[in-house]
Amino acid sequence: MSVLTSVTICSSSKFYDTAREAEAALRALGMTVYTPRYDYNEQFVTVDEPDKARLTHEFLAKIDRSDAVFVIANDGYAGASVCIEVGYAAGQGKTILFSEQPAELALRALVDAVVPVDAITDGVRSIGHADVAARRSP
Repeated sequence: MSVLTSVTICSSSKFYDTAREAEAALRALGMTVYTPRYDYNEQFVTVDEPDKARLTHEFLAKIDRSDAVFVIANDGYAGASVCIEVGYAAGQGKTILFSEQPAELALRALVDAVVPVDAITDGVRSIGHADVAARRSP
C-alpha cells in the first residue's frame, strides 16, 4: 500500500472555515496540503470570468501535484466548480475523499472514502493508493 503524502482540499467558498480545519488536521499528519485561494471567497469578493478561468487552471495544477483530493461537502453539498475538480481528479487516478457523503449521485460513484473532518487523523492514515485501485476494479 502506498501512503498518501499530498492532498488538495476542494471546497465551496461557503465552507472555507471547515476547509481550514481540514487543512490543519492534514498538515498535522505531515501531509503537503494545497488549498483553495481563501482570498477569493465568492461570498465577499466578485470573481469575474477571467479570474475564474485563471483560478480554475491554477487549482487543477494543484490537483496534478496531489495524491488525493479531500472534498468539503457540508450537508452533502459540493457545487459546480467542486464537481469539475472531482471529475478531473478521478480522471487523473487520484484518491477521492469526502468529508460527508455527497448529495449528487454522480459524485457518489467517484468517492473512495468518506472521512469526517473531525476523524481525519485516523481516517486518512488508513487509506492508500493500493486500496483505492482495488475499490475501483470491477
